[in-house]
Amino acid sequence: MPLELQNLTDLRFIILEEGATGGTIPSEYGTFPRLHILDLNFNSFTGSVPVELYSTPFLLQLDLNSNFFTGTIATEIGSVQFLQFVQFEANRFSGTVPTEVGSLASL
Repeated sequence: MPLELQNLTDLRFIILEEGATGGTIPSEYGTFPRLHILDLNFNSFTGSVPVELYSTPFLLQLDLNSNFFTGTIATEIGSVQFLQFVQFEANRFSGTVPTEVGSLASL
């Protein structure tokens, strides 16, 4: 994903579905102050989900379904207080779902 997107400070939606792209998610994507939806389902993304992504204050929807993500789902996901929808299925994650997911009141 292009790093140049980080310059769009009012960006609210990133929707790249069904074969639009791949690669890794740059950690700088956690700096979008107004991002509401990150939808990357059915692509070829790899690597781990950057922990910085969970510091996006107004993230409502995180859809990473059907990619090739690896690693674990970070406990920091519990800090995304407005998260209403999350989908991680059909990836290559290891470990268990963090208990912090239970603190997401809007989920």
